[in-house]
Amino acid sequence: MALLDRFNKQTTNSEVHELDSSSDSGSDAIKVNGFATHDVNEPYIDLSVDLDEKELARRSTWWYKVSLFFWDSIDKHPLERSFLFKLDFFLLSSSMLGYFIKTLNQSNLGTAYVNGMKEHYEMNGNQYNYLTTLWTVGYIIGQVPSNLILHRISARYYLASLELLWAILTVLMVTPKTLSGMYALRFFIGLTESGYFPGLEYLIGSWYSRQELSKRAAFFGCAGTAAGLVSGPLQQRILTSEWAQHGLKPFQWMFVIDAIISAPIAFYTLFVDPNTPSTTTAFYFNDTDKKIALERRRRIGAQLNTREAYTLKKIKSFFNTWHIYVFPILFLAFNNAYQPITSQVFQLWMKMDLKLSSYDYNIYPIGISGGGIGLSLTVAYVNDYYKGRLTPYLLYYMFVSVLFSCVVLAVWDIPEGLKWYAYFGIGIPLSIGQPLIFTWVNKMLAYDDMKRNFLVVCTNMLAYVTGAWVPILTFDQTQAPKFHIGFSYTAGLGGLGIVCTTIVWILSARDGRRNKLREKEAEDSASSA
Repeated sequence: MALLDRFNKQTTNSEVHELDSSSDSGSDAIKVNGFATHDVNEPYIDLSVDLDEKELARRSTWWYKVSLFFWDSIDKHPLERSFLFKLDFFLLSSSMLGYFIKTLNQSNLGTAYVNGMKEHYEMNGNQYNYLTTLWTVGYIIGQVPSNLILHRISARYYLASLELLWAILTVLMVTPKTLSGMYALRFFIGLTESGYFPGLEYLIGSWYSRQELSKRAAFFGCAGTAAGLVSGPLQQRILTSEWAQHGLKPFQWMFVIDAIISAPIAFYTLFVDPNTPSTTTAFYFNDTDKKIALERRRRIGAQLNTREAYTLKKIKSFFNTWHIYVFPILFLAFNNAYQPITSQVFQLWMKMDLKLSSYDYNIYPIGISGGGIGLSLTVAYVNDYYKGRLTPYLLYYMFVSVLFSCVVLAVWDIPEGLKWYAYFGIGIPLSIGQPLIFTWVNKMLAYDDMKRNFLVVCTNMLAYVTGAWVPILTFDQTQAPKFHIGFSYTAGLGGLGIVCTTIVWILSARDGRRNKLREKEAEDSASSA
């Protein structure tokens, strides 16, 4: 708390000129979070940095340039830097912890399946696929209602409630005597988890500028990838622990431990989640911090009022531009390409063909998760340094790698070493897809908060609509570990991703040219008036 007090005291520094937002706020003023401004050209607070000789000399040093590459607040006003420190610490920590445990909960079924659950319930055929499909159905059904709720109530209450609910449902997974009970629980777990990921993607996109977003989105995404680092070793630890041999089955202990981890994270989210810049009541933000948050949104042309009511006319307008038709398909191609990894195809190959021990097939996937985290963070820093211009090239790399690797696995009768390369060639490059795609969405639609929120949900939802039933056909468990249809289908997704990336690139460039032309025409009209 002493550190927060020190930052809060800085807000009285006389070097920052705060504009009087409480006076002369006529009927035409925009008022959010208690502060008013007449129009988007009137700042809430002056955050400009005086580029005197001393500051210019500092910015010319190699140390400054290296520091700017690794973190982007070094060139900002001291008060904006302190604001970003608090925002990063609390928003990113709560988001990353929540996404970590959500992904761990989501993956625990697959880990349990190859570690005793299949034998315990005498599962056969596609019963595992039915469990994942019911989770997906619940996830799909809850998407739009969760979006509507999040747009109208405090995010911290809603997100914390979701975390607590899925913790309770997860621990209940030790109780069913038959698969019927597991089917019901998986559906409701999917329902409670449905609003979490799109909600956090929306919140992160609400707080950060275009030059800051890639890194934060990557850290958020890496939290989910990190769950893969924990899931296998955690189950292996349980399998070899004496205490886990009593009472519950070893695979059931994993459900209990996941729930125990989830509960305190839910309470942490309740206290520290900041909501949006226009609705924040976070204890660590004072009035100046709130003005800084609004000013940062104003500077990038983002919509400030995030409590606009949904109307049918407004929703229909979302379908008048290309974004709603292309981004969901692009994300579908990325998300569904994960099936060779998330459907335990990799682990089944190690278990059935290579006859590896449980230690090996639980531990080896760590390489994919660890490599994915390293690649994702590297890509985020480099892409932010180049102001996002590398996004289409990076997505091309990802989809080409998936396409090649899945073609190789579809052939199947290949050297064992090439199979190892192919599985890693799918899992590691895919780690960069989620932050790149959703950063693209958040950057392009910052000017319309409701449309951005709606598109984030639709983009995420379509991928799970196909994910609910396609894996039953393409990754039929009776064909394990040789999934010719599944690998061929995933190779096709790689090709589809390449096409969609090209379309987004072309259309976004066209929109950029049109916007510049309109701005120039407006300037010419104003100067001639």
